[in-house]
Amino acid sequence: MPFERVTTPRKPIAANDIGADPITSLDEYDAATERVRQLADYPEGTPQAEELARLVQAIMEWDEAHDDATTWS
Repeated sequence: MPFERVTTPRKPIAANDIGADPITSLDEYDAATERVRQLADYPEGTPQAEELARLVQAIMEWDEAHDDATTWS
């Protein structure tokens, strides 16, 4: 009987700690979300999947910092 892989949720790592550049503008945010769509189907362990993880973390940080739509610039 094979064992099922179980992952434990981890505390998010800051984008800078995993090599991601922080998103500093709405244009960068839009570009990052488009790139995430392009990378969505790559398997875990590939360079594309690592890029995807960095982008998702940077997007999450942007979202947390700009949770009020009136603060976006």
